[in-house]
Amino acid sequence: MKRSMGLFLVIVSLVALSLGFSGTALAGTATYSQVVDNATSGHFKASSNWGVSSYSSQKYGTDYRFATPKAVSDAAAFDLGIPATANYDLYARWPSNPGYNSSVPVGIKTTSGMKWVRVDETKNGGKWVYLGTFRLAAGDSYDVLFSRWTSTPGYVVADAVKVVSSSSSVGSFTGQDVLAKARTWLGVPYVWGGASRSGVDCSGLTMEVYAAFGISLPHLAAGQYNYGTAVSSPGPGDLVFGDFNGNGTIGHVGIATGDGRMINAPYPGTVVRYDPIYPQYTVGYKRLVPSGASANTKYNRALTRRTTLRNPPKGYHLPVDDDEVSRNQLRMKSGS
Repeated sequence: MKRSMGLFLVIVSLVALSLGFSGTALAGTATYSQVVDNATSGHFKASSNWGVSSYSSQKYGTDYRFATPKAVSDAAAFDLGIPATANYDLYARWPSNPGYNSSVPVGIKTTSGMKWVRVDETKNGGKWVYLGTFRLAAGDSYDVLFSRWTSTPGYVVADAVKVVSSSSSVGSFTGQDVLAKARTWLGVPYVWGGASRSGVDCSGLTMEVYAAFGISLPHLAAGQYNYGTAVSSPGPGDLVFGDFNGNGTIGHVGIATGDGRMINAPYPGTVVRYDPIYPQYTVGYKRLVPSGASANTKYNRALTRRTTLRNPPKGYHLPVDDDEVSRNQLRMKSGS
């Protein structure tokens, strides 16, 4: 077993060197880590519509690519040269600027098809931002695409992508870790537009909790719905999206506990707390990291059914949609 593991690591290292990637295979583990920069010869491609800049000090390497948003199939593509079919943690890096795009579609070519996430390039410049854990096929393929196809204004930037694999079948953290972080926010007061320990709104809470794990989310419940993978039953750490106005739009978000409840910032005058998940007000659930839930899924489902309330008790104040709060705030400011 030790000889076969050592052989694997030698092969991984030789593959990396032959492809010209920067990266490491750590001794004593099956961890594979590589960075593909926009200047990596033979492993990045973009049309002439993508400009080249070295302006920002937050860049990885010597420069980065940028393009205006447009509804065309004209992506900047990274070939990761995956050594073996397995689960990989993917990260992306870009220089940030308030004038860059806040909703960039990033496509990942997985063994089960293309998966899409969105990143906010107005924030987290010069940092490795976690995109998710995906099962990628071995071989040379343009696995990660930065698309120009977004209606949000601002330059789309493509700089560098990092891939990390490990002997674990999941990422370096799970939904249980996310839930533990969310619990540290219990008792923080609700403040519309807030995103700090002195006060948060619903999307500010989820944004800050996930930011602790390198995942960048927009400060808007509806915007966060563009991230992650839809699931039919929420596990620990999954995002829960609600429509408490009944107008068909997403206006609220919380973090599932896995037992039929969520941690959320409900409405002005309250604090971050536990609330039941009401299916009739729920739009959907999104998973951004492996849930880390118990392998006893039958038990988990039974627990969720037992603790999920179908109707709010009499006198219970439902959480409010952030869009409703924002309208009220604007009304108060205008004196109407």
